[in-house]
Amino acid sequence: MASGTLVSRVLGMVNAMLLVKVVGQTLAADAFRSANSLPNYILVLLSGGILNAVLLPQITKAMKRPDGGREFVDRLLTITFALILGVALLCTVGAGLLMRITRLQGPALHLAMEFAYLCMPQVLFYGIFAVFGNLLNARGSFGPYGWAPVLNNVVAIGGELLFLRMWGQQADPTTWTTPMVWVLAGTATLGILAQALVLVPVLIHTGFRWRPRWGLRGYGLGQIGRFAGLTFLALCIAQGGGLFILNVATGMIDRAPEGRYVAGYAAYQNANTLFQMPYSLIAFSILTALFPQLARAWQRRDEAAGLGDMQELLYKGLTLPMVGIIPTSVLLIALARPVVRGIYWGLTPEEATATAWVLAVMVASTLAYTIVTLQQQYCFATEQGGTNLWMQCLVTGLQVAFALVALSVPASVGVVTICLGMFTGNTVLAVVFTAYARRQMGGLNLRGVLSLYLRMLGASIIGGVPAYLVGSFIVWTMHDRLISQYAADLVGGVVFVVFLLIGVRIFRVREFQTFLDSILRRLHLKRG
Repeated sequence: MASGTLVSRVLGMVNAMLLVKVVGQTLAADAFRSANSLPNYILVLLSGGILNAVLLPQITKAMKRPDGGREFVDRLLTITFALILGVALLCTVGAGLLMRITRLQGPALHLAMEFAYLCMPQVLFYGIFAVFGNLLNARGSFGPYGWAPVLNNVVAIGGELLFLRMWGQQADPTTWTTPMVWVLAGTATLGILAQALVLVPVLIHTGFRWRPRWGLRGYGLGQIGRFAGLTFLALCIAQGGGLFILNVATGMIDRAPEGRYVAGYAAYQNANTLFQMPYSLIAFSILTALFPQLARAWQRRDEAAGLGDMQELLYKGLTLPMVGIIPTSVLLIALARPVVRGIYWGLTPEEATATAWVLAVMVASTLAYTIVTLQQQYCFATEQGGTNLWMQCLVTGLQVAFALVALSVPASVGVVTICLGMFTGNTVLAVVFTAYARRQMGGLNLRGVLSLYLRMLGASIIGGVPAYLVGSFIVWTMHDRLISQYAADLVGGVVFVVFLLIGVRIFRVREFQTFLDSILRRLHLKRG
């Protein structure tokens, strides 16, 4: 799964780079990104509230039945597909109304509405993809789910290249025509459809067959329905907060002093694309594989072995991803500006600097963000909807509070303030969750967890400081030309790795060698 995620994220960055060339990073960019992001917000309500939280644990339970749970799964999937289709139809019909919740105005709002009508069917295709992914994960097949987004990115990249060939960059929302909208938004939606359909033959190969069956009465889903309702409410709160933050970030450009660029929603999204790279490749891949194991261990919680497995899995979730997350986060912070300028080469130096500040603050929260993901999976696996709800209220409340502060600070630091809220909210919840899990599990080796974090952070800082100094020196001596960004990234990255390895030895981070060995084995560069 990790290798597929790596290829997907690399292509995702290429996709983001080309998108900057197509729409720039001003109002046209905000219009497309707002329309193209909204299906994701809606899908998270479904995938978090119903699919990931309910579907996978119930399929895992059903597989223990004498018939493998086939009839139950058929009925569960029938209801799920019907719900996804209904939501997708409602969202598509109301796409124009939904776009009015953003702070876009005039031509930018009109363009966003046109994009939205073509992007909203993504809700259906994202939903189907999530269902197929849960089915494969329940069967222990993780690779295809990680590779499928590669096809999505290939289709989107093809659409952007076609757009650039036909019309070039179109940063002004008043210059857009209907064919332009269809090419950009249409291929974006076509890519989501492709990534869902490519999983069909894989599912068939695993022996999966689905026959539509209606009705779930008599299957004991009353308690499950309550849990799903609480989880859905938690996701509504999260997405409501996310939409408010989107609204605030989108309005930053309108507040900017005349003639000066400030980071807006497009800058936030571009930074988020880079933020997601290490998170998806390392943390998400590991935690996705742990989730079915957590669900199975929870089914045996009354046994001593089951409780012991839960403690071990939680410890793995708190430590395994961080061996890779901490150094990559420090590296991205150290080389934030040359990374942004090198990847999004269409940005001006001023735009790159503003985006780099957003990236640096956002990346600082990666460790806590990973723990929050583990918290959600823990609550889903243990069916603790109420706990997940109050924890979500905590993190969203803090993030919204910082977004409100962003409305009163200068526009130049507005999006950075939003990212500070992301850091604060996730950090507070990460601390609260680890304390909660330790008490509920009757013990957890948090001293070992904290020791690993501090040792890995110390080793990473030893690599990060010289990487920053070398990268900054290269950019300065080459007068901030585009080629200097790539030189800074390359040389700074090498310097970081060399000094990181020295730091690992100084702080005796043996877990890093274990992590490195596992990567080398996956790449077939080392026998063992």
